[in-house]
Amino acid sequence: MEPIPYYYDNINRSALVVKPKQPFIDWLVSIESENKLVEEDLEGDVYLLPDFEEISQMKIWLKKNYDAIFSDQLNNWYTDATCWPQHRTFEKFAGWFDYSLHTMILDTEETKIEKL
Repeated sequence: MEPIPYYYDNINRSALVVKPKQPFIDWLVSIESENKLVEEDLEGDVYLLPDFEEISQMKIWLKKNYDAIFSDQLNNWYTDATCWPQHRTFEKFAGWFDYSLHTMILDTEETKIEKL
């Protein structure tokens, strides 16, 4: 029996997908009252992580590094860090963002990945 062909190469990264939830939107509107965002308007971001083999490893990484992701999300929308929430815990991160972890990242392109 012939092996089943694969179509896309797996890259040596895993991924964290982060999407703001209502508490994030409420914070942003409290800073910029003219901003009329709703949760459905925010597509979220994908962060490439080291090449973890198991979700449990990624959870450990995220619990150690959530504040860098939290800060990046805040900075993407409002760069004045004095207006950011000062007590950013992992529990607050999980309350402000939906997130999912993915160990299998497939590259559909032939071109080399570039950092911009």
